[in-house]
Amino acid sequence: MSNRKVFLNNYVMSLNERTRNEKQGLKIGFDWIIYNLGINKNWKPISLPFFRSEDERTFITKTGAQFGIDMAFYDSVKEELLIFVLKDEKLNNSNWTKENFDSDIRMASAPDLKSLAEFRIAFIRIILAYNKDEDDNGIELFERLAQTLPKKIEPNIHVEYERWNITRIVDEIDNSLITPDLLPQHLTSLLNYVCAQVHDFNYGSEEWEKQLIPNWKNFIKTLLTDFPDDKRIRLIPVSLLIVYEHRKESPDSYAGWIDLIEWAMLAVWDRFAKTEDIKIKDIIITELWYLFYFSELEKYLTTNEKVFHCEHGLHSRKRAGLLSALNDSYLAFWLIGRLGIYNLGVQELLPADPQSRDENFNKLISLNYSRIYNLLKNNPAALRPLIDLHHIELYLIWLIIYQSDRDDTLFSWLSELEFRLVVRRLGFNKIPFIEGRNRLDLVAEYSATGEKPDEFVDSSSYMLMMILELTFCLPDDERDLLLNSYHKHIIMGIGDDDKPLSNPPLEINLQSWVPPEDWSKRVFLETVTDGLNISSTNFHSEKESDNQLSLAQRIIKSIEKCEKSYPDKNEIKAPQSAYILACIKNKSPLPPIFWRRTIFPEFFTSEQNPAVTG
Repeated sequence: MSNRKVFLNNYVMSLNERTRNEKQGLKIGFDWIIYNLGINKNWKPISLPFFRSEDERTFITKTGAQFGIDMAFYDSVKEELLIFVLKDEKLNNSNWTKENFDSDIRMASAPDLKSLAEFRIAFIRIILAYNKDEDDNGIELFERLAQTLPKKIEPNIHVEYERWNITRIVDEIDNSLITPDLLPQHLTSLLNYVCAQVHDFNYGSEEWEKQLIPNWKNFIKTLLTDFPDDKRIRLIPVSLLIVYEHRKESPDSYAGWIDLIEWAMLAVWDRFAKTEDIKIKDIIITELWYLFYFSELEKYLTTNEKVFHCEHGLHSRKRAGLLSALNDSYLAFWLIGRLGIYNLGVQELLPADPQSRDENFNKLISLNYSRIYNLLKNNPAALRPLIDLHHIELYLIWLIIYQSDRDDTLFSWLSELEFRLVVRRLGFNKIPFIEGRNRLDLVAEYSATGEKPDEFVDSSSYMLMMILELTFCLPDDERDLLLNSYHKHIIMGIGDDDKPLSNPPLEINLQSWVPPEDWSKRVFLETVTDGLNISSTNFHSEKESDNQLSLAQRIIKSIEKCEKSYPDKNEIKAPQSAYILACIKNKSPLPPIFWRRTIFPEFFTSEQNPAVTG
């Protein structure tokens, strides 16, 4: 796990010294972590800084004098008494007396052993544990004090003094406590249940989708109950690290791991859009989005690099006729989606310095262009969209090629896609045409039986409308060639001989979409398909003068009218890549402004969302 100790370190450093319940909510302290470390090491707790009640969210801080001893354990195997002095302050010269480092260690070095007469104590370890930073002066003060304090209590009981700084604490956690017990008590049982299901269920199975994912979402919701502080946000990667340890040993377990990360990220992005706290925003962007999610995506893409370059690398191992072809397409578009999100998301985090940004951008786009080019060349499944929602992945393919400034590749890709869609339109290869209601089960049923289910919809398309718009980044002659071919063969269903390709003739109604004004506020947590559906009437007009215009001119006129009459009023507060992930995960269409603002910038004001640049 990349950056594993970084996330543990950041979480532990964010904690207070003591766990307690206050009017503002539960305050999480690293005393709870030390307690659970002791339990996992089979130490018996003797003295704790809190009382625990039946209410697992309630921790009552002890108010009596502790005489420097914040926590104590007994190790029966080694006959050791372990005394912890806890501090959530930096170990330095100014804090040494101000925050009672010196006095607390002195008091802890003289414990009352009469109350411990039942234990056979041969060795005492006085441990100063602090979850903040340190400096050389603070370390020297501790070492000087340790040299002057007694090394024995009574003739046969030896005493030793230790420092557990943040590095030591994280090492102890990494070795002994990557379990649900690391979390606050009210979350432990919930995560235990999730971990058991992660271990038992296969990614993509019915149990995974209908049992595990709802439970995982409920866990994240509970974790983020009320408005989260930085401690709660930093619990997200810690929880994921724990889940990672319980993955099932199977080829698709890592894809399942990414699935869980993505659902957690959507909940976090929802909070991001609702807070003005700069610290929380920075943690979400730099730690969770970049260091965690993109690091795992990069690891997945690098590990599976051969899939992009190997001929038929996405073929299923177990062949099952047409259903295998559908499964290959599902896998291809899953992979394309993650590659596209990684490509765009990393760009959004590139340094502001122009020279450094350009250098990093060129490296990134060169790598991802090579990946997508070879994937399209070697895997027919990548040219086989199954549902209308696959327009999102097609947009991400287009974006990578467009940013690579490769008009030749764009033209050949769109041409090949058109040919394959025509073949499916005619029913020659028995793979159904694009299903408009985005139900893969209907696609599978149609393929298996050869009979169109009553609910299957292929008479309208948002995807085809988007494809036509994507061609406008090409030179006029290539654009017009593609526009006329798509429009005639696929949309109107007419062959080169000007005869209908089907009997009875079937015309596909092109649809555009204006998202509701609260789309950006809802899409991270739910499917958003309401709003305004706009029929293009396939660019036929009641005005004869309009029909005399070229197809390209009619499309531009239609887009201009749509954008002027129904401008997208959503306020975009998160990165574009986060919204694209939300649309893929929640099965929501991607608003046309995502590609139109790049292809048709003249239709958008400067106040509207900025275009993706190449």
